[in-house]
Amino acid sequence: MSQINPNAAKVADLSTRFEALPEQTDIGPVLWADVAITYVLAGLNPTVDIRVPIPFKEGDTDADRKRQALRNARLLIDHACQVGGVSAEVPVSTKIQNAIEEMLPESLQGITQEFGFAPTTTAKKNSG
Repeated sequence: MSQINPNAAKVADLSTRFEALPEQTDIGPVLWADVAITYVLAGLNPTVDIRVPIPFKEGDTDADRKRQALRNARLLIDHACQVGGVSAEVPVSTKIQNAIEEMLPESLQGITQEFGFAPTTTAKKNSG
């Protein structure tokens, strides 16, 4: 009996669907995106379906929104694996870390550290 090797999977279908209107939230307007991925793996067709929020920015293209939806899906799945005790085989790159930091409001600064996406640093306390 052979083992299943997810690294050998090929993406057979990848789709994103977005809600028509943004939803107002405490962190600003967001669009809900449904990401669906179907693979071919050892004669099987595993699928991943995930619903993710993305920041709504007027003027973003469909390609911009699709990229953000895929990034957020990956980050949420990576986070779920960490919470479940499965360590990441490859560290999250600085580029992804920066993308997360850019989309988060200042009130959530440091969230990437809490979730383990960035190394912990010590911030100076505001004595103001």
